[in-house]
Amino acid sequence: MTEGLEETTRDLIGWTQAVLPGRAVVARSLSDRDCGEGVDLRLIGLAPQATPRAAAPPLILTADYLVTVRAADPIVEQTGAIALMFAAMEHDEAEVALDRDALKLCADLDLPPGPGFVLRATVSIARRRAVARAALVRFPLRIDSGELGLLQGSVLGPGDTPVAGAVVRVEGVDRTAQTDAFGRFRLHGPVGGKGAPIRLNVRARGIEIDREVETGSPVILRLPLEI
Repeated sequence: MTEGLEETTRDLIGWTQAVLPGRAVVARSLSDRDCGEGVDLRLIGLAPQATPRAAAPPLILTADYLVTVRAADPIVEQTGAIALMFAAMEHDEAEVALDRDALKLCADLDLPPGPGFVLRATVSIARRRAVARAALVRFPLRIDSGELGLLQGSVLGPGDTPVAGAVVRVEGVDRTAQTDAFGRFRLHGPVGGKGAPIRLNVRARGIEIDREVETGSPVILRLPLEI
């Protein structure tokens, strides 16, 4: 299926030149009354076609071209038209329109009669995607973002025993850290502005707690672990 009408016309010119090498092939408008020797291609009709069921199917139409052959030698003229007709019957992306009479069309267009036929080609173009409009904001937009910084502290168990391997997570952002052998941890990144409260989740040895702390100074987190 050829993309676009201009590409279709150019493809038909190339196809005709391949079938009848050495012949002049000209695409003419309906108002052009000139008919020189060679092959004339005139677009005489367009019709929309049903589109396949898909999320964004292409737009499809058929284009009818009046194809006529003219030559000073009638044998050259007739054999050229026959060769084009046979080639059109084998064309994968076009067909001979049996419901259109080439000689009658020549008379209707006030053109000299010439042997030929109507070639019906399929043309498609991609459907323009609709751009969804964003809903109007009916209230002031507020964006809260954490300040890039450092949060550090310690996780302690009963008797202020350091808890190693505890996982400390800042709720609401993808930031976690694990305590070292001395129970200490450090969290880098957007962990809240200086002095701003943030909520931490701490897990170790099957025990989990949530605590709200303030940034700006080292924090102490105590886990009620069994000794």
